[in-house]
Amino acid sequence: MKIPAFSLVIFGAVVNTAVADDTSLEGLQDRIVGTWTSITCEMRPQQSAENPDLAPTPSYLTRDFTYDAEGGFEANITVYADSACAIPAVSYDFAGEVVWHEANPAAQGAWSQDYLLNRQLELTVLAPPMAEQLNQLPDGACGEGEFVVGEPRDILGQPCALLRFVDGSAFVTDHDFLYVREDTPNMLFMGGKHVDGTGFYYPENRPTVGLQQPMIRVDG
Repeated sequence: MKIPAFSLVIFGAVVNTAVADDTSLEGLQDRIVGTWTSITCEMRPQQSAENPDLAPTPSYLTRDFTYDAEGGFEANITVYADSACAIPAVSYDFAGEVVWHEANPAAQGAWSQDYLLNRQLELTVLAPPMAEQLNQLPDGACGEGEFVVGEPRDILGQPCALLRFVDGSAFVTDHDFLYVREDTPNMLFMGGKHVDGTGFYYPENRPTVGLQQPMIRVDG
């Protein structure tokens, strides 16, 4: 009987490794097709946009991603005000293309890719305190007009203080990697977040070691 084993580095935890049989890009592209969701509430280090030298603070979220066979994706990330993910604060709905690159050294069978958010990017404020906080921003800092709880705001291609646009880019791009072993096909891993809270907005910030908490397949 084949007993799968693999290597994880999730916020510093290391588990021993064994190599999967299929490490091809084509195999991974086939395995990711479907819908994936967070197993539980997830914690992320968050760098201060105003003062990157400050120690990162935790943020809490859940993820839902769907990949199609043509290379597109759509996703939702909901950020919460508490560590139990019981009080939703703001939700992001986005969609675009997966752009593939070379094999990633984080794990055999992981492949570098970019999330190009060029089809949809909306945020929805879900709590009054969050709306009050965002409404302190100058008009135009993240779209026009006041934020209203429950009303989606289209910010596709527009600067937003909550997100990072690289100078000269028309859309937000996230530089990451994906990993799904063929012998554990119901767990999808992205790159482990940098402990200093640095985002994946630049290619040089793409993770090359460590796996994020996996999402599990819910269909596909």
